[in-house]
Amino acid sequence: MTTPTSPALAQGGSWTQTGPLTFNHVLTTDSVYEKISEVPALTIPYAGVWEIAYNAHTNFALIASGGLLLIHTALYNNAGIMPGSEAVTGIQSAAGFGFQATAGQTFLYAFAAPDKVMLYGYRNGATATAGAAISSGDDGRTGIMAHWVSPGF
Repeated sequence: MTTPTSPALAQGGSWTQTGPLTFNHVLTTDSVYEKISEVPALTIPYAGVWEIAYNAHTNFALIASGGLLLIHTALYNNAGIMPGSEAVTGIQSAAGFGFQATAGQTFLYAFAAPDKVMLYGYRNGATATAGAAISSGDDGRTGIMAHWVSPGF
């Protein structure tokens, strides 16, 4: 094993993130990812390994007793899902009970420049008496963050 003697190239700013957002995106598909269009794509400015983190403020509303509702989230790199980014939150409850949670993941991922990172989600178990959404506001934020780690493995 050899150790390089030259320093790593300076890459400028080492982090990027979406800004504070305010929105409510009702999930309309069961078991099929849909883009959360209110969260802008995060552009990776240069190639390398990045620490990626995201939060998704999920909202559940169950009206029927004993209902089950899950919200799945994941990040996509360009057109494909990023393995390891998947997260799920859910509820099973009696009539009239509601629940909210903020879900997400933190992991390392090797990118090329200028890859685009986007948030996707879907509901599962939703019925006509249940609602699922991803939102962002003063009471819970949704966003994507990236921190440059190294030029590569």
